[in-house]
Amino acid sequence: MQQGSDRQPAAARGARRWPACAAAAAVLVAALAFQAVRIPTLEHDVVWAEDGAVFLRGALDDPVGSMLAPYAGYQHVLPRLLAGAVVALAPIGSYAAVVFWVSAVVAALVCAGTIPLARWAVPWLPARVALGLVPVVVPLMAPEIIGNLADLHTFALWLGVWIALSMPASRLESWLIAVAALLAAMTEVQLLLMLPVLLLRIHVRRPLLWPVIGGFLLGLAGQALSWLLAPRRGYEGVPIGIPDVVVGWLANVVMPTVRPEEQGIREAFAAQGPLAAAPILAGFALAALVVLVWGSWRARLAGAVVLLASASSFGGSLLASPIEQFQYASMQGEDWLTAIVDLRYGGAAGMLLAAIVPIAAAVSVERLSGRWLLLARPVLALGLAAFIGAMAWQSPGAGSHRSGVEPWSEQIARQAAACERGQDPGVLFIAPYNRELVLDCPSITGAQ
Repeated sequence: MQQGSDRQPAAARGARRWPACAAAAAVLVAALAFQAVRIPTLEHDVVWAEDGAVFLRGALDDPVGSMLAPYAGYQHVLPRLLAGAVVALAPIGSYAAVVFWVSAVVAALVCAGTIPLARWAVPWLPARVALGLVPVVVPLMAPEIIGNLADLHTFALWLGVWIALSMPASRLESWLIAVAALLAAMTEVQLLLMLPVLLLRIHVRRPLLWPVIGGFLLGLAGQALSWLLAPRRGYEGVPIGIPDVVVGWLANVVMPTVRPEEQGIREAFAAQGPLAAAPILAGFALAALVVLVWGSWRARLAGAVVLLASASSFGGSLLASPIEQFQYASMQGEDWLTAIVDLRYGGAAGMLLAAIVPIAAAVSVERLSGRWLLLARPVLALGLAAFIGAMAWQSPGAGSHRSGVEPWSEQIARQAAACERGQDPGVLFIAPYNRELVLDCPSITGAQ
């Protein structure tokens, strides 16, 4: 009898976990498929910015030493590790295509990982499914986020936020999350924003949390050291104030969640100013009100964290890269017609803002009961599907900054032929806007 009773709880736990595992698998497949469709096939074979100029060159020139080399003030461990693996295992001519798919897989894994990570703060599974899909929908409003190594730090920020809010259920899960925390923190410097959350959770008497917090803090220490030793440089240093951050957040984060067309946003702000974002902001404000007033303390913590992280990550990006174009508060009328409103900094901030909607849905399910709950569950699930679907449907309106660049494989083939003839290989072109990259013949042909 005792043996049977021991098996029963394990079986019950397995039965409870199966729906979550199935949901995570479905999110993984959906996220990967969506990224593949969102970026046209021909553009999968285009190298993006730092993927060539920084990570590819580092992997070619100094495979080991480049792994912990700071760039733009902080560590990019995950992109450097992946670039090194691609260079070691794949021909140089397939670098762009392999990087696209590797990056898409990593983003899809982040989406799937959100399902178990958000379990503690967001118990309702349909809300966690919606959360899992947010990272591949909202960032696409900024037309350069997916399919490249350079912007994996955006997904690392999302992942780190949910790691900071997670509660491991086993020792194995605890150590797996700890490794993910270390990689995320060593890839995205703005996860320093999670330090107060980590310090708050140290007081929770759950030993399974300690490896997670330890991995997180170790990664953050590495980022802080890199920032001190190799600070971000090369910007004009113009004054950026809180009003600039607020108006810029409305234009680059709030508006693009449901209206991604750059020119449409510019024209709306030219005509109405920041008030153009008011109807969309009102919807998010209502969801935030539900969470912060009606939610459990766990839901309130999650809601406060995602909202503050959305504002702080966007504001921190502007303050760390101060240029005249970011002085949004001073823009009036026709100034907006040439404003930057597809800023990639809005990608992570948009993810975190959109997260408040599924959290609010989960809070509603927790608080309702009886016939109201029976009615609310399908209605809220359909509402979440409509919310995610609307953003996914509109995301192609953001366009792609990869267009107009010759496929990488064709350029490499031509350069390799030139090398075989004893000629200089010439210039390679990468996105965005046909930036130039030069590789020597040994790198192109694979000669040692």
